[in-house]
Amino acid sequence: MKITKANIWLFAQNKPTLIVKDLCKFVSPDIIYNSLLKRGVFKWLSVRRDLIKLKDTWKERIKGCEIAKASYKEWGDIKSYHKMVGYQNCLEECRKEIRKLCHSERFVAPDFDRKAKEYLEKIKEAK
Repeated sequence: MKITKANIWLFAQNKPTLIVKDLCKFVSPDIIYNSLLKRGVFKWLSVRRDLIKLKDTWKERIKGCEIAKASYKEWGDIKSYHKMVGYQNCLEECRKEIRKLCHSERFVAPDFDRKAKEYLEKIKEAK
């Protein structure tokens, strides 16, 4: 199947083994795994999974802070109430930023890889 901006979400992702599966007809799997490890693909796919888990952890912490949205009178101490509200707001903001990264466009290339960006432009125009 030809890759386009419209169908890119149909392809499985996030596993070095999927890349190896795509290329093993041409090169030894050990060579591919070695290259992916050497170039940091293992690390970044692992980091992506960790970001998704962190996003979920922060969601649970935010739920735990929902009490902060109650009345400050229930807290008895306005200073600790405001501290908790600030903590919750900060977690919500951080989670939004992580979520934005996790749900970002797949049809992108690193800003410092000119050839990869040119490749995306080329296949975008071939549509």
